[in-house]
Amino acid sequence: MQNVLVLGGGKVGKSVAELLLGCGRGAYRVTLADREAANLHVAEENIGRLRTRVGHAVEFATRKLDASDPAAVRESLKGQHYVVCMLPYDLTRGLAEMANEMGVHYFDVTEDVKATEQVLKIDREGRARVALVPQCGLAPGYIAIAAHDLSNRFDEVHDLKLRVGALPQFPTNALKYNVTWSTSGLVNEYCEPCNVMLDGELVKCPALEGLEWFSFEGVEYEAFYTSGGVGTLIDTLIAEKKVSKETSIAYKTIRYPGHCNLMKFLLQDLRLGVSEAKPTPKGNRFDRQACIDLLDYAIPHAPQDVAVIFINCIGMRNGRREQQNFQRSVRATEIFGRVWPAIELTTAAGVCGMVELHRTGKLPAKGLIRQEACSLGAFERTIFGLGYTDPKGIEAAARG
Repeated sequence: MQNVLVLGGGKVGKSVAELLLGCGRGAYRVTLADREAANLHVAEENIGRLRTRVGHAVEFATRKLDASDPAAVRESLKGQHYVVCMLPYDLTRGLAEMANEMGVHYFDVTEDVKATEQVLKIDREGRARVALVPQCGLAPGYIAIAAHDLSNRFDEVHDLKLRVGALPQFPTNALKYNVTWSTSGLVNEYCEPCNVMLDGELVKCPALEGLEWFSFEGVEYEAFYTSGGVGTLIDTLIAEKKVSKETSIAYKTIRYPGHCNLMKFLLQDLRLGVSEAKPTPKGNRFDRQACIDLLDYAIPHAPQDVAVIFINCIGMRNGRREQQNFQRSVRATEIFGRVWPAIELTTAAGVCGMVELHRTGKLPAKGLIRQEACSLGAFERTIFGLGYTDPKGIEAAARG
C-alpha cells in the first residue's frame, strides 16, 4: 500500500483524495492536509459515504496544516511515497525541491509557469531522486496527452490549437461563469504571459488576447490565450522535429461569449490584475488579491458544469495537408453518492491517473515526466481514465 499526501483540501484536493481511495482498490493510504477545518470536515463526510459504497479497504486520515510553514510541510512529508500538490499557485514553489530531497514522488496540477520552472530545474541539473510530474490535471495535463496523440498522426504540424473550458451549464450572471475551480489559479492564468508558438517562433503573448469564436455541439463559445495550459508540449514537439517555420501552437481557454471583455475590464482597465498595488490615500488596496477575494465572494459556486475539450491539428500527413480534431465533453456526474463538478472530476482524474501509471511501473521511476510522455491509450485504460470517457461507469468499475 502506497502512502499519499494530498496537500490542499479545497475544491479539487478533496476529490483527489476521494478518487484515489475510491478507485485505487486498496492500493493507497491517503492523508489530506489543509489549514481549514471546514475543508477537512467535508472530505471526511465524503470518505465516510465512500466507505459504504466500495468493497475494499479505505484508509484515510486528515491533518490540519498551514502550507506556508516549510517546517510543517517537511514534517508532513515524512513516511510518504507520493505527494500530490493541490495548493494555490503561490504556495507551490519550493515544494518539489523539498519532496525530491526527502525521496517523495512529486505530482501537481498547477498552471503556474514559474512554479513549473522550478520543477524542471531539478531535472535539468541532474538532481532528480524521485519522479517529478508537474502540470497533470486537465489543462495543463490531459489536454497535452490528447494533443500529443493527435500530433503523432502527422509528419509535420502546421497549426495546433488546444482549447479547454469548465463552464456552468446554466449561466445567469454577466460573466456567464460560476466558481468551480481555484479562483486564485483562474485569475493568475488570466494575468500571466502565455507561451505560444507563432510562425515557428517561441513567443510570450499577453493573456486574454487572441480572442476567437467557434461552435461546439451547437453551443457558441469564445476562446482566448491564458497562461500555463500548454504545459511543456511545445518543447516536446520541437525536440521531436514536428514543427517548421509555419507552425503555430497555442492553448486557449473556452468561455461563453462576452466573458473575455469583462475580465479585461476588471483586470486591465480597473488594474485589478496588478500583483501588488500600492494602497490608496484611504488605505484600500486594489490588486490581484482583491480581485480574487471579490470573485470568490461574489460569484456563486455551482456544481452543474461542463468541461469542454476541443483540439484542432492541421499538418502534413502522407504527403498531403490534412486536419484532424479531438473533442470531449464531460458533465457534472453523481459518483459515490454525491455530484462531482466536471472540473473536479477531470482534474482529479488527470493527476490520479498519472499516480496510478507510476505506481504500476508504466512511467519512468524517477526524473521529470512530461504529460505528453504518457500515451492517450495508456492513460484512458486506467480506471481514472473513465473520468473522461465514461464518468457514470466509475463507481461500478471501482466496485468491480
